[in-house]
Amino acid sequence: MRTGNRSAGWGSAACGALALLISLRAAAQAPPAPAAPAPEVFQVTAADSFDGKAFAYTLQLQSEQPRHRRYVLHYPSPLQSALESNNTIPAEYYLPANLAAGEARRPAVIVLHILNGTYELERMLCTVLAENGVPALMFFLPYYGERGGAQGRRALLDNVDLFTQCLDQSLLDVRRSVDLLAARPEVDPGRIGVSGISLGALIAAAACGVEPRLQRAELILGGGQLKEILASARETRELRESMARLTPEQQARVDAALARVEPLNHAEALKRLAQRDHLLLINAAEDEVIPPACTNALAAAVGVKDKVIWLQGMGHYTAMAALPQIIQETVAFFVADLPAGIVPPAPTASADLTPLQALVAMLQQVVTFVDRSPAAGRCHLLDLTATITLPNQKKDTYHVGLVRGSGSQFTFTASPVPEVGTLAIGNGTYPWMVSRNGTLFLGTQQHDPAAGIGNMLDGQQLLKLRIVVGAALAMAAAPEAFAQYVQVVDAPAAAGERVVEFTLLHPHLKGKGSVRLRRDTLAPLEISFAVQGVEGVVSVRQWAQDTIGSAELFREPAAASVINVPQQDLLRMFAVSFNFLMEKAQ
Repeated sequence: MRTGNRSAGWGSAACGALALLISLRAAAQAPPAPAAPAPEVFQVTAADSFDGKAFAYTLQLQSEQPRHRRYVLHYPSPLQSALESNNTIPAEYYLPANLAAGEARRPAVIVLHILNGTYELERMLCTVLAENGVPALMFFLPYYGERGGAQGRRALLDNVDLFTQCLDQSLLDVRRSVDLLAARPEVDPGRIGVSGISLGALIAAAACGVEPRLQRAELILGGGQLKEILASARETRELRESMARLTPEQQARVDAALARVEPLNHAEALKRLAQRDHLLLINAAEDEVIPPACTNALAAAVGVKDKVIWLQGMGHYTAMAALPQIIQETVAFFVADLPAGIVPPAPTASADLTPLQALVAMLQQVVTFVDRSPAAGRCHLLDLTATITLPNQKKDTYHVGLVRGSGSQFTFTASPVPEVGTLAIGNGTYPWMVSRNGTLFLGTQQHDPAAGIGNMLDGQQLLKLRIVVGAALAMAAAPEAFAQYVQVVDAPAAAGERVVEFTLLHPHLKGKGSVRLRRDTLAPLEISFAVQGVEGVVSVRQWAQDTIGSAELFREPAAASVINVPQQDLLRMFAVSFNFLMEKAQ
């Protein structure tokens, strides 16, 4: 799901860095994994299932970390489809590490995943919930993951009956998952909740209408008016094209299926949760996939229009960069049901970073944008505004936005650029550039996906960039070795933040400044400096590394005028732009 305003930037919080820190911490602290034990088999009686049918499920320990354990489960879907692999629900179950026999039962949460099915975000939420004392279960929706067989979710686009069945099966699978959790000895069956993001939020809202045992619901980037969402979202383009080919009878079946999962049609159930403050809506104020009007329609119908948490200045994709805030709200919402006396697993003790180490950790993140390409399906996001005053008192304000994907994928905006105004370039399926008058140049001719701009860049400029990166990496490896050239001290800071002040003492580089950081991730919020007669303030609006990405982030924007050109011509223009910006940065 992509942002519609290219120049608005990307990711206001370092959710990717947070994910990386969680994974590195687990890898560093976890003991060597023992041989996986055989799956245990458990029975759920007919009396304990929503449809009066008994079933069995398997539970197998997958990994054990200091603060949580992760299990893999398999259990039967209540709806048996023609595809055998789709009839078994694979799930991941996250439990607090400090569960004790005989203690009070805990609340539990079902976490429903997003449309693209990469699952990292949901796994992170499950991990954080478990590490705060709340068991969490994430299962794969119909035709996702191992359930989808060779064709996977694409089969839904070619078979209208399969599509409608999938919608119904999703709700039934939520109910079966509630059956399983309610039968678990550590779970309080009267305190089971659901959390969903984007697609998951739509399913979660409908599930509350059909499953009365769901007692809390968190809808992240969700809303109502499902037909309007499907009609406008870029991500549903293929589905719209498929639906356009339906016969009237087929369209009627689709309409009926959509009505069954339309969140507004389950408003009464959601309203009952809202009246007990058991409903939480978190939405992006500039969401281009789930329009704010659709969110407001649902919020008004359930009576929480004045309680929606709006992520200001963010779109559907960039909202995920606010993951620290989303996690904080999620944890607070669900741990409210923990019984008295139950505490989360104690965090692993670690010494606080020194001011110098905190500054270096931030510099490591800066280097990551340049030095390391994210893995497939992930991206780095950056949006900042810099106001620079030169020794001659000339003052300018610049805006830079960057999305870096795997391989050669990227989107870059900068303004003002002399003789250009706003520079907007990128490479998705094809390289593209937007001219000053709004014309889109698209590199579809003589297209070679393996081609890049590396051999067109100025060698001296690349060398200078590598020197900067190398120096930063060296400082990161041994920060104390640079203590003679830089003094760093802590300064007073607001709650949740850390401020470090630095003084440069190098014979050829003198100055001072300060950096305001997020205390949890050490991502920069603001950098001010006065170095060699140049003064500046850099305000970081959005910042994320290794966050969840999508090919849609790198695709060309819509334009009234499109000119198809040879790919190499655009790559040469990219190289000229890079070399020009590097010269201006010196």
